[in-house]
Amino acid sequence: MKKNTYRIIILFLLMFHILPGIPTTYALSSPEVEAESFILLDYETNVVLAERNSHIARPPASMTKMMSEFIVLDQIKSGKLSWEEQVTVSARVEGIDQAQIYLQTGEQETVRELFVAMAVQSANDAAVALAEHIAGSEEHFVKMMNEKAKALGMDDTTYCNATGLDPHLYRDPPECTSKHVMSARDAATLAIQLIKAHPQVVKTTSLSTYTFRPGTLREQKVTNWNEMLTGLKYAYAGVDGVKTGHTNSAGYCFTGSAKRADRHYITVVMGTHSKSKRFTETKKLFDFGFENFKPKEWITKNKSIENGKVLPLPNGVEREVVIVPKDSLRLPTINAEQDKYEVKVMLEPGLKAPVKSDQVVGQATVYYEGKEIEGVIPVDIVTTTGVEEASWLRLFFRKGGDEIRSWF
Repeated sequence: MKKNTYRIIILFLLMFHILPGIPTTYALSSPEVEAESFILLDYETNVVLAERNSHIARPPASMTKMMSEFIVLDQIKSGKLSWEEQVTVSARVEGIDQAQIYLQTGEQETVRELFVAMAVQSANDAAVALAEHIAGSEEHFVKMMNEKAKALGMDDTTYCNATGLDPHLYRDPPECTSKHVMSARDAATLAIQLIKAHPQVVKTTSLSTYTFRPGTLREQKVTNWNEMLTGLKYAYAGVDGVKTGHTNSAGYCFTGSAKRADRHYITVVMGTHSKSKRFTETKKLFDFGFENFKPKEWITKNKSIENGKVLPLPNGVEREVVIVPKDSLRLPTINAEQDKYEVKVMLEPGLKAPVKSDQVVGQATVYYEGKEIEGVIPVDIVTTTGVEEASWLRLFFRKGGDEIRSWF
């Protein structure tokens, strides 16, 4: 039976409640977070540690720029764009409102400077200048953004511009027939995928301050809107990004990243009621993660699992074959509740010889309080050797021998 067929069977069983359901989060009480929606996600495993309304699509404001950054970095990586490439500013860019570095029509800036402006100052004019330079128009750039969101599995997201601004803040807004929205879960997914695909991005998102056009009459010193960075008002150990956002429709939002030793968490708060709240509420989430969870390896690659060491093969030359996990599985684990976790092995039904070496014969995962944990990807279980099918003659004498032994 193919692996996909096996997964369909598992899904069927889940639908009819033959197997335990999947919880939204751990049973551990989440902190009281004053936000319309929020999520705390483990970076390495995508396991949800706390959440509320995280799949509800809401205006994301400038958290949108995480996707704009992603597109730029993809273009750099593919060789279609270079950091020192000059971008010529259009009149439309000069007319962009709100946070900006005051670009002027006809001015030229490098891709690098505009990227830093977009990530640190949340400069809307810089974001649109990059969008027009890369795609010819902001509308075409937005198409690239939406295609990327779909490829990343961001099902609760639709972009209408490269900035996250409400349309009335544009003199000439991009044409769009949809609402510009993103869920907290999608924002967390985007942050994780952005950092994994382009780890160098944190060198920019972690900048507390930056100076544009230094030594000129138009010098502009800016402080990162992310005040949880080192040296700023709400500094929190380990924070290295990622993006703030604010509009009247979105409220105050923030996607945060904090890394300490072997732990890395991603947070999103959306719809908080003040500039400070987005940071104080994020602190609650980070504190909850660092104080209550530690990573533990529950499944070790090539090491047999106690309740799934062998696969019986009654029709094989060998009557059983040793099976092992193909990969390891390390999960954030509640410090005080180790006994509530259990590793379970599910083998494909009806397996018979012949089997090949390294053949997938099932999956293993970790259960918490008898239920699967959201976000955990099961580990494939594979055979350590191949086993041929036994001849009918061997099976005949085997059966006879078994019967004789049963007499005694």
